[in-house]
Amino acid sequence: MSNIRQVARQAKVSIATVSRVLNGHDSVAPDLRRRVMTAIDACDYAPQVGKRASRALALVYAGIATPSSPYDSACIGGMVEALEQVAMDLTILNHNRDRGEGESFRRFFKRKEVCGVVLRCTDTHRHVASEMADEGIPVVVVGDHWEHPTLPFIYSNSRQASRDAIDYLCSLGHKRIAFATCERDDGDHVDRYDSYRQVLEEHDLFDDRLVWRIPPHRLDGAQLMRSMMGSRNRPTAAFIADPLVAVGAINEARNMGVRIPEDFSVIGFDDTDTRNTISPTMTAVCQNSHQLGLMAVNYLHDLQLGRAPAADTAIQQQAWLEINHTTGPPPEVATRVLPNGARI
Repeated sequence: MSNIRQVARQAKVSIATVSRVLNGHDSVAPDLRRRVMTAIDACDYAPQVGKRASRALALVYAGIATPSSPYDSACIGGMVEALEQVAMDLTILNHNRDRGEGESFRRFFKRKEVCGVVLRCTDTHRHVASEMADEGIPVVVVGDHWEHPTLPFIYSNSRQASRDAIDYLCSLGHKRIAFATCERDDGDHVDRYDSYRQVLEEHDLFDDRLVWRIPPHRLDGAQLMRSMMGSRNRPTAAFIADPLVAVGAINEARNMGVRIPEDFSVIGFDDTDTRNTISPTMTAVCQNSHQLGLMAVNYLHDLQLGRAPAADTAIQQQAWLEINHTTGPPPEVATRVLPNGARI
C-alpha cells in the first residue's frame, strides 16, 4: 500500500505540503494543490485516520439535500433495514463540501472508505452521476432515471398509475384538471406529468395554464389551493405529484371552507402511508419508498459480491392508484372561493 512519502516524492513536494492538501488548508497554491492531487491518484493513496468502517455505503445528494422529505426518510428507513442484514454501515456525505479541489470521486470515496454509493439527484445534477459512472464508482441512482449506457436506476414506475388517476377523474366528469409538480425536474415527476398530459390530450382537455410548478412543501400546498380556488374558470380537480403539497392543499381547503370532494377533488402522491393520516383519506398514486431504499442497498451489496445484474439495468417497482375519499364528481357550479372563504 502506498504512503504519504511516496505521494510527496511523486509530486516533488514535502510531506508537510501533502498533509496540508489532505487537510484542506488554504495556504497551498492552486497549481501545487492540483499537482499533489494528481500524485495522490497516481499512487492510489488513501490516508488512514483512526478506525473507520471498511464496508460502508454512502448516501450522496448531488444537489440539495432533502433527507426529511417523505420519499427520502422512507428510503433511508429501507436502507437501514437492509444494512442490518448485510453487515454494512451507512454514511451521508457532502461531496460539494468535503471533496478536495481536483480530487476525483474515486479518490474521494476511497479516502472516506466507502465501497458503494446511493445517489439522489435531479435533472440539474445528472452530470455528477455520469462522472461517478465514468470513474467506475459502484453507484445506484434513486429518485431519478434517464437514458444512460452504464448507470443503474432504482425507481417506482408511476406512468400507468398516473394515467389511471387522470382517467378516473375524467370518468367522474371533470374537465378542468390541474397538475402540480415539483419545481425541480427528475425522471419520476416527468413520468407523472407526461401521463397527465397524454390522457388529457386524448380527451382534448389539456390546458397548460392548469400546470403549477412549486416547491414540495406543505405550505406551498396551501398556497396552491388558494391559487386554484381563487382563479377564474377554476379547475374542479387536481393531481398533486408531491405528498406534502397534497396534504397542505387538503388542509387549506378545510380552512377556506372548501369541501373535499364536493367542491374540489384531489389525487395526491404517497411515498408511505400519508394518505391514511389525513381527513378525508386521500386518493393517491402510491409507491413503497421504503422498499426502494432496501432494493438500493441490496443491489450494491450484490455488486460487491459480483452477482449484481448489468450496470444499465433499471430496477422497478410498480406504483398503484388507491381510491379513497378526496375524489368525487365535479360540482354543478364551480364557485370561486377566496382565501377568506368568500364565494364569488
